[in-house]
Amino acid sequence: MLTKKKRRRKLTLELVMMTLVSLIAGVLMANLMEDIGLELMMRKFENEDYLEHQTQDCLDRLQVFIETNQVTAQNIELLASWAQKEKNVYVVFYQDVQALFSSNLILSTEEAEIPLNGSALPFYDVTLSDGTVIKAELDCYMDPTLFYLVDITSFMISGMVFVMLLFLLIHQKIRYINRLHQELKILGSGNLEYTVTIRGNDEITGLAEGIENLKNGILDQQLMKDEAEKANVELVTAMSHDLRTPLTSLIGYLELLTMQRYEDEAQMQKYLEHCRDKAFQLKRMSDRLFEYFLVYGKRDYQYQFRTFSCENLLEDLCNSQFFDWQEQGGTLDCQIAELPGSIQVDSEYLQRVIDNLLSNLKKYGDLQEPLKITAFEKQHTLYIRIQNHIKPMNSLKESTQIGLRTCQKILTEHRGNFRWFQEADYFTVELSFPLQKASGSFHAQSKNGEQ
Repeated sequence: MLTKKKRRRKLTLELVMMTLVSLIAGVLMANLMEDIGLELMMRKFENEDYLEHQTQDCLDRLQVFIETNQVTAQNIELLASWAQKEKNVYVVFYQDVQALFSSNLILSTEEAEIPLNGSALPFYDVTLSDGTVIKAELDCYMDPTLFYLVDITSFMISGMVFVMLLFLLIHQKIRYINRLHQELKILGSGNLEYTVTIRGNDEITGLAEGIENLKNGILDQQLMKDEAEKANVELVTAMSHDLRTPLTSLIGYLELLTMQRYEDEAQMQKYLEHCRDKAFQLKRMSDRLFEYFLVYGKRDYQYQFRTFSCENLLEDLCNSQFFDWQEQGGTLDCQIAELPGSIQVDSEYLQRVIDNLLSNLKKYGDLQEPLKITAFEKQHTLYIRIQNHIKPMNSLKESTQIGLRTCQKILTEHRGNFRWFQEADYFTVELSFPLQKASGSFHAQSKNGEQ
């Protein structure tokens, strides 16, 4: 949970940092472009040739205005309207060393910017329509619109820098998302063996890991399904072959007995013994089929739990359950500690566990070595450990270990545990059952949750 929170915060923090870096770069670029633009404008307007050209243009416009409007000494006040139209011009008219009027009377302080040629302004002769010559103190200023253009240009360039830099910074994330999109298409086409790219440590990485885990889960389910189908086919094939042989023999011996085709009583007993052997062989096969469906199949039955004292259970195990082992010549070495507790088990399924263990002993157990049974209680759990020596040259395990898996399944349903392992020439099986509490509050449950 903590890792997921860190990832969420990390991606958010990354995006915020990318945005801040891009914004700072855009602001710096705006300031830089504005400084460069103003510097270029100042250089242009401080150029003497450009200043003379602007002044001469202004004088030409003034002269055209005088000729067009027939400005004379009598109506010289018309020059005020011209000065009002010329927003970026500072002008003072003189006649006989008397100042007639100034453009300051018309232009506001904001419109009269810093003069480009300093404070010492030159005087120019201006001839009116009636031939009267007056003096004009004239100077041109920078157009404020140019400043606005510089600002707009700077903001546009800074915006472009912000967008481009932000795109470059998140481009890796976008590429990663696009890559995951393509990989999802590959997985969607059925190629579940394709490995999803996992990069970084943020929410996108978590998404990629989730896709990979989902893919692996589907693969595991497919593998389990394939294995189950393969096991079903193998089981049906093996069982059909194995059942046919003893059934054929059993039917044949029963036909001989029915038709009384035997020579004497001894031969009849021999036929009966063969029938008995084939019947037990069929029983073992049916048990194997049951074990298979117990492990791999679905069930809807309920366990019938009963309470047994641990002492009585172990006494029965040592004295009765392993009777066949002793009948074949094997010996038991029971090391049982004090067992005051009790457990709840289904005696029928516990017997099936013992039958499976006996079956393994008959196949692999060495009768020359004692079968060691150890039992003790520890931390509210009963432990039963059975250890036997493996026959020489016969240390191979079962091919499918279906019997051991059946035992594990049954013990799991008893809320216990079943494990097995081999060390050198000894094979050990350990069973564990939870002890019943004194109040009787322990209730072992079946798979469907009912007792």
